[in-house]
Amino acid sequence: MKLSQISLFLVLGAATLPAQTPDAPKKQRAVAVTEGPAVALQVVQNNSLVRVNATSQPFSLHLPWQKESPSSRRGLGVVLAGNRVLVTGQMVADSTYIELELPEKGQKIPAKVVAVDYEANLALLESVPSDRQKAFFAGLKPMAVDTSARIGDTVDILQTGRVGELIKSELKIGKVLTRRYNVEGSGFLVYEANNIVRSEANSFTLPVVKNGKLVGLLLSYDSKNQVTTILPAPIIEHFLKDVADGSYGGFPSLGMELQSTLDEQYREYLGLKPDAPGVLISLVMKGGSAEKSGMKKGDILIAINGFAIDSRGDYKDPQFGALSSSHLVRGRAYVGDKVEIKVIRDGKEVTLTGELTRRKPDDYLVLPYLFDKGPRYVLMGGLLFQELSSPYLDAFGEEQRGGAILRLSHVASHPEKYEEDGRKKLVFLSLVLPTPSAQGYEKLGGQVVNKVNGKAINDLNDLADAFKSAKDAVHVIELNDFPHIIYLDTFNAERDNMRLLEGAYRIGSLKRLE
Repeated sequence: MKLSQISLFLVLGAATLPAQTPDAPKKQRAVAVTEGPAVALQVVQNNSLVRVNATSQPFSLHLPWQKESPSSRRGLGVVLAGNRVLVTGQMVADSTYIELELPEKGQKIPAKVVAVDYEANLALLESVPSDRQKAFFAGLKPMAVDTSARIGDTVDILQTGRVGELIKSELKIGKVLTRRYNVEGSGFLVYEANNIVRSEANSFTLPVVKNGKLVGLLLSYDSKNQVTTILPAPIIEHFLKDVADGSYGGFPSLGMELQSTLDEQYREYLGLKPDAPGVLISLVMKGGSAEKSGMKKGDILIAINGFAIDSRGDYKDPQFGALSSSHLVRGRAYVGDKVEIKVIRDGKEVTLTGELTRRKPDDYLVLPYLFDKGPRYVLMGGLLFQELSSPYLDAFGEEQRGGAILRLSHVASHPEKYEEDGRKKLVFLSLVLPTPSAQGYEKLGGQVVNKVNGKAINDLNDLADAFKSAKDAVHVIELNDFPHIIYLDTFNAERDNMRLLEGAYRIGSLKRLE
């Protein structure tokens, strides 16, 4: 999604404000290594960093009973108080093994994830308390977090060389804005900095420091334009404070869509004066903070927590200047905080109050992301059923989104109808394996399932239960699109299930419902 002059999205649950820059990465990837012109690099000493090595192995999205080939990642973690290490969420996603390494000595110790937020792209690691752990961290010093960085400040990206030497690359912060991190649609604060960044090796995590204090973590680097995006300290501080109380709530959201009011004719249509602030609320999501506060579609949002909202949807931040109003909720506030919202409704100013909540990934009809676990599925007689997720659609790429995948993409972008019908997840037929029971259905796929054996399907658990209650020894499966109804002989389907187990497709289980 791109931010246009006419519309923008504000804190839509767990996946909200779209990237405001065209270079937002769509997949997990390491920071690019530039082979550009030589740049002066300064070797520095720092005892607050450790190498982090991780092995990851995600589940297959199309054959969900299988795993993809394992891969390795390397980054630099920041040592914090309590012998914990901060890295990006990308670094540890789908990890099967993580270890910490002293850059100079090469000494290693296993580690585990103790807290992770994939929307904010942050993770906290620690090793098991032991004499070995004490020895590993004996020469290391926790690094403080500095949230004072502003536009024009000079910061340094730290990297390690071949034998552990630390290399400093200097950059200057040129912009502060909001854009997504690693998860499609989730919008957070970022710094943009300019200069050449060289690297000894590809990395998923690099610290950004100022005067020996942490001001951010490297998100991405555009070698062509020499633009670096940085996950900033205010978001890191928010994450760490939330983790510290032992009950991580995550970053809150309002749950609404906004439409900017820059166009003069549009403002006249809405009844707004030429110099009046505010943006149109074009959608209020069911169950979100906005709805619970009493917000309605058609309201004109003019202020959040005392900060005026202009016709672009921005407010004036005391530290960063003009900034997307999404940061008022997803950066400055916590889950459970009270929120005051001022709107214009029917020409009158109305003040609404409520409590900020977070829409968790499992609360979405279409899962916004899927890490550290396999996709849920049910296999019956060669028909594979799954719950729709954004990663599943992303795996096809934009150029392959035709036919059934295009229809599913449209559903994912407009889930309101299905949510109103009471669906918790969108169950669809994703694949047909060549079995006698499925003969004639080979070309089906991407079909939304409405009912099975007369029972409405609101999630995959409903589907599994419905297959236990066949009528007349036949499973009747009702689909959203042509051919609308398909049939499976129950005896033949069970026979095919037994043949599929441990067969050519290496299927170890006919379902995953956890």
